[in-house]
Amino acid sequence: MARTPRILFIHDNFPAQFGRFGQWLAGRGWEISFATEAKGAAAEGIRVLTYAPHREPSPETHPYAQPMDKAVLKAQAFARTGFEARKAGYRPDLVVAHSGWGAGMFAAQVFPEARFVAYCEWWYRHPGADVEYLSELTGEPVPASLEGAILEQSRNAPIAMDLAASSAALCPTRFQASQFPPIFGRALTVLHDGVDTTFFSPDAAARRATLGGLVAEDARVVTYATRGMEPHRGFPDFMAALPEILASDPKAVALIAGENRVAYGGSRQRKTDWKAKALAEHDLDPARVIFTGRLSYPDYLALLRRSDAHVYLTVPFVLSWSMLEAMSTGCDGRLRHGPRARVRRRKLRPARRSPRAGGARRPGHRDAPRSGGERGPPRRGAPAYRLGSRHAGSLSPQGAVPRQGDDRRPRLNCRGRVV
Repeated sequence: MARTPRILFIHDNFPAQFGRFGQWLAGRGWEISFATEAKGAAAEGIRVLTYAPHREPSPETHPYAQPMDKAVLKAQAFARTGFEARKAGYRPDLVVAHSGWGAGMFAAQVFPEARFVAYCEWWYRHPGADVEYLSELTGEPVPASLEGAILEQSRNAPIAMDLAASSAALCPTRFQASQFPPIFGRALTVLHDGVDTTFFSPDAAARRATLGGLVAEDARVVTYATRGMEPHRGFPDFMAALPEILASDPKAVALIAGENRVAYGGSRQRKTDWKAKALAEHDLDPARVIFTGRLSYPDYLALLRRSDAHVYLTVPFVLSWSMLEAMSTGCDGRLRHGPRARVRRRKLRPARRSPRAGGARRPGHRDAPRSGGERGPPRRGAPAYRLGSRHAGSLSPQGAVPRQGDDRRPRLNCRGRVV
């Protein structure tokens, strides 16, 4: 009898990209473990392993080496947790680690029998595509800086180490993959981590919900959801547009979900309280501009289902989960793309559902490679959360992934099979 396949996810945050995917796999017979730095992490069907660096990075470390110093401390912390699990008999078949922060750098040494998959989101450049976009938007040129270029390059060292150790490497979108140098880009398979379309689904009955008294039944609700209120996700632009939006319709109400913090960008962005700045610059009625704070998943879903117009703004950067979640929920969306582009109106249609996947599939997009490595839209009916023909499939230890030392580089097609 075949052993239950085991997969270990590694990510500083929880559930992050992998939590819902892990639960989906658990429901189909996989044994799921998740190593994280997040305190109090728990989810049904997932065994949580926690790690924590034993000290802060040293201020005496050379500035160019500080990103690696921080990454190594996280990698060491995971290695200690992983060795304890190994001593207790734990042996995963597959390890999938978020690359960049460093926690997975030594995973291949802790579990050499497992296939190691690096999940790569971004390669840092100077200036980056995101920084150049903001510069063009604001009219403030990016200062030429050899020091800046070196510091950005030093942030890539942990990612390069993960790629060197990997049996396969994933990147969520074609645009993100294009930021990597060609020597690494050729090793990447463009495959998004997916969205739970069973959960994020339309509900016509929710279109008149009051959301616990936040809005009236006949309100025209404009929604904006973000991790942090910051330039990278167009928060200043959205706030600047609100006076005109609210003036155009007396029933319009803006609901803004997220935290007042900066998740992306340099020190200049992080020093500014963008929420306070926007409220000081624009005359907004607090009864019609409502900040919900960070929401639970059920409350966040209720907000998307209630939305009459969902706004998503971003610089050229990592694609937000909220964008695909809004698509899956069927929101009527306003999107901005391209330097100084107008806001475009798009109907964000829910994804088709696959009966074989219990309704869980990603929204159709053009970032997934076909089975021959050719890039193009996924085949209709192919479920998002499918990792081979019988759960373990070709990603099991007996599958097609080459062992360490084999020169063949595996690639994953749009259904997750190694080809």
